[in-house]
Amino acid sequence: MFPKLILSDLKGNIRIHPTLKMVGADAQGFVVPAQGELTPLPKGSTFLYLPGHNAVGWDQKQDALVRIREFDGQAALPAAAFLIPGFTRTYLPAAEKIDKDIMLPLWPYTAVGYLKGRFYAAALLIDKMRRQRPFYYERLSVMKKNIKAMAGGNKANRLLKHLSRCALVYNCRNAQNLFLKRWEAPLPVSPACNSRCLGCLSFQGSDCAQASHERIGFVPSPEEIFEVGFPHLKYGRQPMVSFGQGCEGEPLLQFKLLKTSIGLIRRGTARGTVHLNTNGFDPGHIQELARAGLDSVRISINSFRAASYNAYYRPGGYIFDDVLDSIKISRKSGLFVSLNYLVFPGFSDSAQEVKKLISFLKKGYVDLLQLRNLSIDPDFFGSAMPKPDKEALGVAAMIFMIRKECPGLRLGYFNLPREKF
Repeated sequence: MFPKLILSDLKGNIRIHPTLKMVGADAQGFVVPAQGELTPLPKGSTFLYLPGHNAVGWDQKQDALVRIREFDGQAALPAAAFLIPGFTRTYLPAAEKIDKDIMLPLWPYTAVGYLKGRFYAAALLIDKMRRQRPFYYERLSVMKKNIKAMAGGNKANRLLKHLSRCALVYNCRNAQNLFLKRWEAPLPVSPACNSRCLGCLSFQGSDCAQASHERIGFVPSPEEIFEVGFPHLKYGRQPMVSFGQGCEGEPLLQFKLLKTSIGLIRRGTARGTVHLNTNGFDPGHIQELARAGLDSVRISINSFRAASYNAYYRPGGYIFDDVLDSIKISRKSGLFVSLNYLVFPGFSDSAQEVKKLISFLKKGYVDLLQLRNLSIDPDFFGSAMPKPDKEALGVAAMIFMIRKECPGLRLGYFNLPREKF
């Protein structure tokens, strides 16, 4: 038995097709997923629909793909899943864009089907940590109480006000962690960025969909950063503070501020983890931050081929080799090194991409490979990126190969606290 195709009507109601089977897609075409490339849809995930697209299903009797525009006399759209964190997508939803003026919002669209009373997603569990499961963030009254108390003691702190908005308006899990006094909390510092990523979530200078949320509009002072970061590390539960959040640009552009702030925090407490998420444009800056008290770094990358990297990140004032040097220097400086590896089915798992990735990982500079789902309109991504010159192996096969070739490497999704290094 194989999952059936699911559809959406124009109001977002889910419909299950009685005969057609689920199909997935990647950057190279439509694919019927294997059982090992699917997982029961995790609790807390949500459904999305794709306007301006035809759904595509598999007719077993005809042994052919079928385009669907209507179902039960109503207009039908492709349905997709938005997975909770911790799962790496194996296939995109099978959809054919018919309205070329449609640009889908920045979400990680995932193929989904239905079988015997359960929905199944084209994804694999990559990280068993349950920290960002929705049920951990249901204590809204506690969060609001702590926001009020913290704001009352730091009325002039602009960073605290910014993060309050992130927690309550944008539902940012890390910002919510700050006000629930636990785990990873954000310390955004940079309104500017020297990358122009195609799928940037906080500022859009490409022809992609508009950004998902607002970028921080000011540079906080060292004192404002200390007032937020110090108590979290001193008193929080398994605490971590992170520079380089979704609501900012590139934190290393504020290198002097980072160095001063880390020094202030570390003079106050040795407890917890000080972490940096970065594009890694300056290895020298990272080396100095390690000396100042930085514990870990996560460098964002989508490929170990310069052409593929440049096409997505569109760097300004730095080059691809600077990123590679930052990964190497981070490890040599004693930091715990993670890669934020942006995965797009049919591209990331193409033979040449996987070969380059594994070749670099074997050098031993990386402790943790975070396999993150790239949020972007699939057609826009395909039009902007170099075409793979070899067929896709499949994301599940890619993961298997990494585990086989790099047995000492950890695979995951989340940043790790120092206790788990």
